[in-house]
Amino acid sequence: MSYKYLCFLLFLCVSKISAQRIQGYVYDTNTDTPLMGASVYLNGTTVGTLSDENGKFVIDTDQIINASLAISYVGYTTETIRNPYRTEPHVVVLQQKTDDLNEIVIRSDSWTWDKKFHEFKKQFLGSNRAGGFCVILNEDDLDLWFHEESKTLKASADVPLRIRNNLLGYEIEYHLDDFQAVYEGASRSTPYCSQVYYKGSSFYKDLTSNPVALARFKKNRQEEFKGSMAHFFRSLLRNNLKKEGFYLYYNSTPINGYKVFDIEPKKDRYIVTFKRNFLLEYKRKNEQTMITKLNPNMPLAVFPDGNYLPPDSLFLDGHLFSERIGNSLPIDYKPNM
Repeated sequence: MSYKYLCFLLFLCVSKISAQRIQGYVYDTNTDTPLMGASVYLNGTTVGTLSDENGKFVIDTDQIINASLAISYVGYTTETIRNPYRTEPHVVVLQQKTDDLNEIVIRSDSWTWDKKFHEFKKQFLGSNRAGGFCVILNEDDLDLWFHEESKTLKASADVPLRIRNNLLGYEIEYHLDDFQAVYEGASRSTPYCSQVYYKGSSFYKDLTSNPVALARFKKNRQEEFKGSMAHFFRSLLRNNLKKEGFYLYYNSTPINGYKVFDIEPKKDRYIVTFKRNFLLEYKRKNEQTMITKLNPNMPLAVFPDGNYLPPDSLFLDGHLFSERIGNSLPIDYKPNM
């Protein structure tokens, strides 16, 4: 056997091992007909496609990405597949939404549309620099209302929100499942938001391939990554917290970060158990965040890319609490570390 032929065979073997394919079909639950043009994407990433005239979709990735697969279609409920990587094709059946899209619901509340939209942008996109660079391209598709009794601003949308982030260079397709922001002093012109919760799935697209603009976006993305939770967990798993600028405190006393966690390596993730809550400081930006584990007995699943599950298991108070969609980077973002 020739050397070149042997190398070719080895290349094929490596390609089969490293390349990952997700494929399947999307159908209507009532008619069993294929749905053409359904959005199929790995949630929170730049990886996605549309189903063809046969309802078929194929997604190839160079490695396994730790994200659920989201399948959405206008007028239908979004379906998610938690573990999308498998040999057999997926068969996805979408259910039409029960709500009548043509039904007009009239709600009256004490907040004007401008006030509701202003607060929604603050709490969803963020009130910081990154949030200020974001534009909702289809704001007319938003339904906003203020619930007087609970002092809660709520939002919904029948179609994905299209968000243009002019700082990080992404257009985000966000399927909003739920949004609630609770206020104190709701009658004030600038009320105080004490709690905020939102849930949905997202798909990221690069705004441009222009080399000059892309270089600027990449610089901004790297800067946004620094000090983030993904940066912190990556540093923790690589045993270089201080090198990357992270310091931990308990009752104002510095503590060894590796005495705060029990870390158990698994096949494709790490099981991280919190021994205590702590104050996290990122000294390179003088940013502090109090991190509280909501259920101390339930460990986190932390992946090598720094993302963790379940995402709502940590309560953040401080700098990282203020970060919103405007600060978000795709799960498959690859920083320089």
